[in-house]
Amino acid sequence: ELSVREIEDADWETAWKSHFSLLRVGDNLVIMPSWIDYEPADGEVVIELDPGMAFGTGYHPTTRICLEALEKHLKPGMAVLDLGAGSGILSMAASRLGASSVLALDVDPIAVKAARRNIRAAGLKGTVRPARGTLPNQLAAQDHFDLAVSNISSKIVGEKAPHLYDILKPGGLLVAAGGVDTQQSELEAALKAVGFSHLDTAQVDEWVGLVMSKAG
Repeated sequence: ELSVREIEDADWETAWKSHFSLLRVGDNLVIMPSWIDYEPADGEVVIELDPGMAFGTGYHPTTRICLEALEKHLKPGMAVLDLGAGSGILSMAASRLGASSVLALDVDPIAVKAARRNIRAAGLKGTVRPARGTLPNQLAAQDHFDLAVSNISSKIVGEKAPHLYDILKPGGLLVAAGGVDTQQSELEAALKAVGFSHLDTAQVDEWVGLVMSKAG
């Protein structure tokens, strides 16, 4: 028979740390838990992180897909939007890779709190701005961003496609992840319907990420 019991959040806040260790992603990215000591090698880009209860440690395939896409496509000086920022891992990576400004949006207050804590601890408060919300948003002006990254469900990315298109500059890039291979064609069609062009696809196991471009 079924039995039901409540589990306090605090049980998970500490238990998961034993499974979160140093993680290398892409060519030079290193995700470092804030509670360990690590001396980076030359050229390594370190993102120090304590995600707490928010999504985003780097271990999920879609997070790795987005991190590798940022390493490949982000150019220094870009303005970046992170939609569904979670722990702030992608926003922090964008900043470390040279973004001039990053807007990190999430609807979950726990995620925003975690992102603020991580961004402050990393000394990135001047570059990365975490805020609670989604698109459209008064903080995300039309034709403002060079690159947007969204690691949330394919359904939501598809729904937000017109807004993601609007906030990007002509020629701007969208990195969209969060769905599986059976959802790829539907998501790609939704993005192309508002004007995006397909640039690249990455897949880890069944998880897929798309890089799309706004017409220049």
